Amino acid sequence: MKKILQIARYDFKRLALNPITLIGYAIVLVACLILGFAYKIPATPQYSASLAGETTHEVFNSFVSNNTTLDIKENMDAILNDAKILIDVQNSPCLEAEQLTQISHSFDEIWSELERYNVWGQCEYTISGTAPISQAANKLLTFIQNFKSLSKFHTKLVLSNSQMSQLEEVSKFFTQTVSNSTNTHAMLQTLYNGKAHFNTLKQVSVKAFTFNVDNVHLESFNLDYIQRAEVKLTQIYAEMLSLRSKTTVRDVDNVSNMKALATNYKLTCESAKKAIENEYTLLMDKLSIKINKMYGYGKFSLEETKLYLSVAKHFLEDDSLYFSSHQQALNFNTASYKRTAFDHSYFMMCIVGFLTVLFGIFCAYKLFGRDRRNGKMDLILSQKVTFNQVFIGKFLAVLWSTSFCVLIFAIITMIWGSIFYGFLPGSMLAVFNLNKVYTISPFLFLLIKLIGIELQAIFYSVLTIFLMNVTRKFDIMFAVALAIFVASTVCNIFLNGQLWWCLLPFIHADITCFLGGATMSTGFLKTSLFSYGNFFISFVYYIVLVGLLFAFTKQLFKKN
Repeated sequence: MKKILQIARYDFKRLALNPITLIGYAIVLVACLILGFAYKIPATPQYSASLAGETTHEVFNSFVSNNTTLDIKENMDAILNDAKILIDVQNSPCLEAEQLTQISHSFDEIWSELERYNVWGQCEYTISGTAPISQAANKLLTFIQNFKSLSKFHTKLVLSNSQMSQLEEVSKFFTQTVSNSTNTHAMLQTLYNGKAHFNTLKQVSVKAFTFNVDNVHLESFNLDYIQRAEVKLTQIYAEMLSLRSKTTVRDVDNVSNMKALATNYKLTCESAKKAIENEYTLLMDKLSIKINKMYGYGKFSLEETKLYLSVAKHFLEDDSLYFSSHQQALNFNTASYKRTAFDHSYFMMCIVGFLTVLFGIFCAYKLFGRDRRNGKMDLILSQKVTFNQVFIGKFLAVLWSTSFCVLIFAIITMIWGSIFYGFLPGSMLAVFNLNKVYTISPFLFLLIKLIGIELQAIFYSVLTIFLMNVTRKFDIMFAVALAIFVASTVCNIFLNGQLWWCLLPFIHADITCFLGGATMSTGFLKTSLFSYGNFFISFVYYIVLVGLLFAFTKQLFKKN
């Protein structure tokens, strides 16, 4: 062990404390300081209700007024009532589906008469008039207009985009035929020639999906979201009345508290409604419905849906009545609603972290490539040391060098940030996983980021050491290692949603993404294990990959 540490100390001084490296530290430090002045990491926009008034009484009066330009209580209650309607719709028959079926039957009867007309030249419409055809065409047009005015989940009838296009095309054909035909015989002949439109209407009517949610789920949604929101709204409004009664008319000290309560009221209503919509969306996904192709649903992300549900549940279960800022972790921002030392340091360390990984690749190249080429490796092995001692000692030197770089810059960025920005006194950061909510301090969040950087440096260092032992073309292998890092960084941004890409071992091992956050696009095993497993599974996957690659490389080093 003593010889391993001697080798590690010697190489650590060569790597981390030589004049060229110190100059590099200074350049990066100055660049960070300049960047800290030139680019101010933006604070996250604070979520708040739109209210008027400079005093507590004025804010409350605007909250209970009928001013439609403000977020008044009446409008917020309407949002929660809309959430109740989403559940009531599922408890009632699907009127839209019944209407579409009735309209389809009407056109079936019309087609029967058209077939009689084609054979005999006479039918009910040549005798009694074409009023039934006009009425059916109007009903179909009205149905389409009413259906398009409905928000998603306000009906149990689900149509695809193609089905809606087909219905509109059919309606256009019937409406134009009725309005443009000069006489009854011309109309009937045109309709008979348009047999395909009758078949299309019938197929859409038969294949249209009716979305039914069972009573067990509905009761759960009502309990978890509607009733929980109603309880919280009652407490919030009672606190607003209490705050109003405690203050004088000209009081300005409690204005922020009154606005925070109004914001809490608004977010409670919105969270309940959005949560139910997302629960329905997940149920539809379980039914293997391609939601992105459904009319009125738009883009669907399973991860974002689960993430929002986690946020909504956390908020509705929170007993705090003065909640005003929903803090949420972002890639380059700890997402406080004012710039702090933690925001500044986190942002800087993301940039330094990228350089640290490059530094780790260079260190591995220098110790296992250049030292073999210039004979230093042979000189060390000529001493009374084993192959394993040399390999582990040099690897420790790389590990110490990257850790030293991360540590020194973390300390400097925190000190620099504390000079120009304040800390978040006693503040906690809510980090949202897909199913759970973690509450951690901003400092711990930064510490996790630093560990993630070191994990990345370790992986790419081991990868570079492996490449250095594959062939003696060290410069080419060094370029290959750099290319893999750059390629994986770029591709990880654009291909992170692909399951096959997430399974590749050189995805960034940033454990801040393991714990969750508003964006998880640079997470290690973003989809496959993170979404359906947990952090520990992903972490074991990383350890196994690095461990196996390290052990294989050590044997390869000894053989060479």
